[in-house]
Amino acid sequence: MKRKVLLGLAEALALDFEKILAEENLNVIKASDGQELLDLAREEKPDLIILERKLPVLDGLSAVLLLKNDPETQNIPVIVVCECRERQEEEATDAGCDAYLTRPLTNDKIKEILNRFYRES
Repeated sequence: MKRKVLLGLAEALALDFEKILAEENLNVIKASDGQELLDLAREEKPDLIILERKLPVLDGLSAVLLLKNDPETQNIPVIVVCECRERQEEEATDAGCDAYLTRPLTNDKIKEILNRFYRES
């Protein structure tokens, strides 16, 4: 069965990720805002969630806090895409993110973190 990745990213960034995820034979589910991301996480039970800090309706870190405090979704690994400021990395870790990807993103960085999480699971 194909593994599922839930994306909570801006459209342009989501398209870049979709190409790479398709190459890795992963099923992509997209959320347009933080609330939809929470709903899809509960419905779809993805193997991995990748999101940005800035999401409409409910910001990314608030979504992570809710995901990590929900027994249905607390064990789903979450990766946040951020600008690589130390404070942002700390906030992401404090919210419960399992890892972060720093901009600028490259295909190699994305593939490396995907491989890390799929080897661990």
